[in-house]
Amino acid sequence: MYWRLSVLEGAEGGKGAPRTQGRFVLHRHRDGEGPHLDLRLEQSGYCCGWRVDAEALEDTALATEKGPHPADWLERDGSAERLDAGTYAWEWRDGGAGVLRLRGRRGTTRLSVARASLLPAGVVGAVAEALACVGADAAQAARLVKDGQRARDRAVARFCGLGRVVDGAGFDEGLWRATLAGRPLEEGERHLAVYEARFDEKHPPVSVSRPEPLGEDGTAGGERTLAILGSG
Repeated sequence: MYWRLSVLEGAEGGKGAPRTQGRFVLHRHRDGEGPHLDLRLEQSGYCCGWRVDAEALEDTALATEKGPHPADWLERDGSAERLDAGTYAWEWRDGGAGVLRLRGRRGTTRLSVARASLLPAGVVGAVAEALACVGADAAQAARLVKDGQRARDRAVARFCGLGRVVDGAGFDEGLWRATLAGRPLEEGERHLAVYEARFDEKHPPVSVSRPEPLGEDGTAGGERTLAILGSG
Protein backbone atom coordinates (compact mmCIF):
# COMPACT_ATOMS: atom_id res chain seq x y z
CA MET A 1 0.00 0.00 0.00
CA TYR A 2 1.28 3.44 -0.94
CA TRP A 3 1.12 6.55 1.21
CA ARG A 4 2.02 10.21 0.83
CA LEU A 5 3.95 11.79 3.70
CA SER A 6 4.01 15.59 3.74
CA VAL A 7 5.84 17.78 6.24
CA LEU A 8 3.48 20.33 7.81
CA GLU A 9 4.29 23.75 9.19
CA GLY A 10 2.70 25.48 12.15
CA ALA A 11 1.52 24.52 15.60
CA GLU A 12 -0.24 21.33 16.53
CA GLY A 13 -3.95 21.09 15.96
CA GLY A 14 -6.52 20.41 18.64
CA LYS A 15 -6.54 21.53 22.27
CA GLY A 16 -2.96 20.92 23.25
CA ALA A 17 -0.29 18.35 22.65
CA PRO A 18 -1.47 14.75 22.20
CA ARG A 19 -0.24 12.11 24.62
CA THR A 20 2.89 10.22 23.57
CA GLN A 21 1.96 6.85 22.10
CA GLY A 22 5.40 5.30 21.78
CA ARG A 23 8.90 5.68 20.42
CA PHE A 24 10.06 6.19 16.83
CA VAL A 25 13.30 5.93 14.93
CA LEU A 26 14.19 7.37 11.54
CA HIS A 27 16.87 5.55 9.55
CA ARG A 28 18.49 6.38 6.22
CA HIS A 29 19.32 3.22 4.33
CA ARG A 30 20.43 2.02 0.90
CA ASP A 31 19.49 -1.33 -0.61
CA GLY A 32 19.06 -2.81 -4.08
CA GLU A 33 16.30 -0.31 -4.86
CA GLY A 34 18.37 2.69 -3.86
CA PRO A 35 18.52 5.18 -0.94
CA HIS A 36 15.43 5.67 1.21
CA LEU A 37 14.22 6.39 4.74
CA ASP A 38 12.76 3.88 7.17
CA LEU A 39 10.37 5.48 9.64
CA ARG A 40 9.54 2.98 12.41
CA LEU A 41 6.87 3.47 15.07
CA GLU A 42 6.75 1.45 18.27
CA GLN A 43 3.67 -0.72 18.84
CA SER A 44 2.97 -3.41 21.42
CA GLY A 45 6.06 -5.58 21.05
CA TYR A 46 6.94 -4.66 17.47
CA CYS A 47 7.51 -1.76 15.05
CA CYS A 48 5.45 -0.67 12.09
CA GLY A 49 5.95 2.25 9.72
CA TRP A 50 6.95 3.19 6.19
CA ARG A 51 9.73 2.96 3.68
CA VAL A 52 9.95 6.55 2.42
CA ASP A 53 11.24 7.28 -1.08
CA ALA A 54 13.42 10.20 0.02
CA GLU A 55 16.70 10.91 1.77
CA ALA A 56 15.29 13.45 4.22
CA LEU A 57 11.88 14.22 5.73
CA GLU A 58 11.03 17.36 3.81
CA ASP A 59 8.23 18.46 1.51
CA THR A 60 6.22 15.48 0.20
CA ALA A 61 7.39 11.93 -0.45
CA LEU A 62 5.85 8.65 -1.51
CA ALA A 63 6.07 5.79 0.98
CA THR A 64 5.20 2.11 1.17
CA GLU A 65 3.82 0.52 4.29
CA LYS A 66 6.26 -1.79 6.08
CA GLY A 67 5.28 -5.03 7.73
CA PRO A 68 5.88 -5.63 11.45
CA HIS A 69 9.56 -5.48 12.44
CA PRO A 70 11.23 -6.48 15.71
CA ALA A 71 11.04 -3.77 18.37
CA ASP A 72 14.82 -3.86 18.85
CA TRP A 73 15.15 -1.73 15.71
CA LEU A 74 14.42 1.15 18.05
CA GLU A 75 17.79 0.49 19.67
CA ARG A 76 19.96 -0.83 16.82
CA ASP A 77 20.84 0.51 13.40
CA GLY A 78 22.46 -2.34 11.48
CA SER A 79 23.77 -0.99 8.15
CA ALA A 80 21.42 2.03 8.31
CA GLU A 81 22.24 5.56 9.44
CA ARG A 82 20.19 6.83 12.38
CA LEU A 83 18.90 10.31 11.54
CA ASP A 84 16.56 10.87 14.46
CA ALA A 85 14.76 9.14 17.32
CA GLY A 86 12.33 10.07 20.05
CA THR A 87 8.61 9.76 20.71
CA TYR A 88 5.56 10.02 18.49
CA ALA A 89 1.86 10.71 18.78
CA TRP A 90 -1.08 10.96 16.42
CA GLU A 91 -2.74 14.36 16.55
CA TRP A 92 -5.62 12.73 14.74
CA ARG A 93 -6.14 9.62 12.68
CA ASP A 94 -9.07 8.42 10.59
CA GLY A 95 -8.52 5.28 8.56
CA GLY A 96 -6.36 6.21 5.60
CA ALA A 97 -5.29 9.66 6.78
CA GLY A 98 -3.94 11.47 9.81
CA VAL A 99 -1.39 13.87 11.24
CA LEU A 100 1.60 12.33 12.99
CA ARG A 101 3.85 14.25 15.38
CA LEU A 102 7.47 13.18 15.83
CA ARG A 103 9.35 14.68 18.76
CA GLY A 104 13.02 13.82 18.31
CA ARG A 105 16.50 15.09 18.98
CA ARG A 106 16.13 17.69 16.23
CA GLY A 107 12.85 19.05 17.49
CA THR A 108 9.26 18.36 16.48
CA THR A 109 8.18 17.35 12.99
CA ARG A 110 4.54 17.10 11.95
CA LEU A 111 3.62 14.80 9.07
CA SER A 112 0.43 14.54 7.08
CA VAL A 113 -0.03 10.85 6.29
CA ALA A 114 -2.55 9.71 3.66
CA ARG A 115 -3.13 6.73 1.43
CA ALA A 116 -2.14 7.47 -2.17
CA SER A 117 -4.10 6.47 -5.25
CA LEU A 118 -1.52 5.36 -7.80
CA LEU A 119 -1.49 3.58 -11.14
CA PRO A 120 -3.59 0.42 -11.57
CA ALA A 121 -1.65 -2.83 -11.73
CA GLY A 122 -2.33 -3.20 -15.47
CA VAL A 123 -0.84 0.21 -16.21
CA VAL A 124 2.23 -0.55 -14.08
CA GLY A 125 2.72 -3.76 -16.07
CA ALA A 126 2.42 -1.93 -19.39
CA VAL A 127 4.97 0.68 -18.28
CA ALA A 128 7.38 -2.05 -17.17
CA GLU A 129 7.00 -3.79 -20.54
CA ALA A 130 7.61 -0.52 -22.42
CA LEU A 131 10.75 0.17 -20.38
CA ALA A 132 12.05 -3.30 -21.20
CA CYS A 133 11.37 -2.74 -24.93
CA VAL A 134 13.51 0.39 -25.02
CA GLY A 135 16.19 -0.97 -22.69
CA ALA A 136 15.51 1.52 -19.88
CA ASP A 137 15.16 0.97 -16.15
CA ALA A 138 12.46 2.13 -13.76
CA ALA A 139 14.47 5.18 -12.68
CA GLN A 140 14.18 6.56 -16.23
CA ALA A 141 10.40 6.13 -16.49
CA ALA A 142 9.40 9.64 -15.39
CA ARG A 143 11.94 11.31 -17.69
CA LEU A 144 10.84 9.21 -20.66
CA VAL A 145 7.19 10.10 -20.06
CA LYS A 146 8.05 13.82 -20.01
CA ASP A 147 10.28 13.51 -23.09
CA GLY A 148 7.56 11.61 -24.94
CA GLN A 149 4.92 14.23 -24.17
CA ARG A 150 7.30 17.00 -25.22
CA ALA A 151 8.00 15.23 -28.53
CA ARG A 152 4.27 14.76 -29.11
CA ASP A 153 3.53 18.43 -28.39
CA ARG A 154 6.23 19.57 -30.79
CA ALA A 155 5.06 17.24 -33.55
CA VAL A 156 1.45 18.42 -33.19
CA ALA A 157 2.52 22.08 -33.12
CA ARG A 158 4.56 21.62 -36.32
CA PHE A 159 1.73 19.72 -37.98
CA CYS A 160 -0.79 22.46 -37.16
CA GLY A 161 1.60 25.19 -38.30
CA LEU A 162 2.08 23.51 -41.68
CA GLY A 163 -1.65 22.82 -41.94
CA ARG A 164 -2.48 26.50 -41.53
CA VAL A 165 0.02 27.42 -44.27
CA VAL A 166 -0.98 24.68 -46.72
CA ASP A 167 -4.77 24.60 -46.25
CA GLY A 168 -5.38 28.11 -44.95
CA ALA A 169 -8.85 28.65 -43.48
CA GLY A 170 -9.81 25.13 -44.49
CA PHE A 171 -7.55 23.64 -41.84
CA ASP A 172 -9.57 22.79 -38.71
CA GLU A 173 -6.87 22.94 -36.02
CA GLY A 174 -9.22 22.15 -33.13
CA LEU A 175 -10.48 19.01 -34.83
CA TRP A 176 -6.97 17.83 -35.67
CA ARG A 177 -5.67 18.45 -32.15
CA ALA A 178 -8.59 16.48 -30.67
CA THR A 179 -8.00 13.66 -33.17
CA LEU A 180 -4.27 13.38 -32.54
CA ALA A 181 -4.57 13.69 -28.75
CA GLY A 182 -5.64 10.08 -28.35
CA ARG A 183 -3.47 8.55 -31.06
CA PRO A 184 0.08 7.12 -30.94
CA LEU A 185 2.94 9.46 -31.80
CA GLU A 186 3.77 7.33 -34.86
CA GLU A 187 0.37 8.11 -36.37
CA GLY A 188 0.85 11.82 -35.81
CA GLU A 189 4.26 11.61 -37.47
CA ARG A 190 2.69 9.98 -40.55
CA HIS A 191 0.23 12.86 -40.89
CA LEU A 192 3.08 15.30 -40.33
CA ALA A 193 5.14 13.72 -43.14
CA VAL A 194 2.23 14.21 -45.56
CA TYR A 195 1.93 17.89 -44.73
CA GLU A 196 5.70 18.38 -44.90
CA ALA A 197 5.65 16.96 -48.43
CA ARG A 198 2.72 19.19 -49.40
CA PHE A 199 4.47 22.23 -47.92
CA ASP A 200 7.66 21.49 -49.89
CA GLU A 201 5.62 21.19 -53.11
CA LYS A 202 3.97 24.54 -52.46
CA HIS A 203 7.15 26.25 -51.23
CA PRO A 204 10.14 24.42 -52.75
CA PRO A 205 13.22 24.63 -50.55
CA VAL A 206 16.01 26.93 -51.76
CA SER A 207 19.36 25.30 -52.39
CA VAL A 208 21.93 26.05 -49.69
CA SER A 209 24.73 26.39 -52.26
CA ARG A 210 23.95 29.02 -54.93
CA PRO A 211 26.38 30.20 -57.67
CA GLU A 212 27.60 33.77 -57.44
CA PRO A 213 26.10 35.75 -60.38
CA LEU A 214 28.67 37.24 -62.76
CA GLY A 215 28.77 40.90 -63.70
CA GLU A 216 28.13 42.19 -67.20
CA ASP A 217 31.79 41.74 -68.16
CA GLY A 218 31.84 38.23 -66.75
CA THR A 219 34.40 39.05 -64.05
CA ALA A 220 32.62 41.04 -61.36
CA GLY A 221 31.52 37.97 -59.51
CA GLY A 222 35.04 36.66 -59.21
CA GLU A 223 36.40 40.02 -58.10
CA ARG A 224 33.72 40.25 -55.45
CA THR A 225 34.60 36.81 -54.16
CA LEU A 226 38.30 37.72 -53.99
CA ALA A 227 37.43 40.94 -52.14
CA ILE A 228 35.44 38.98 -49.57
CA LEU A 229 38.29 36.52 -49.09
CA GLY A 230 40.85 39.33 -48.87
CA SER A 231 38.89 41.15 -46.19
CA GLY A 232 39.29 38.19 -43.88
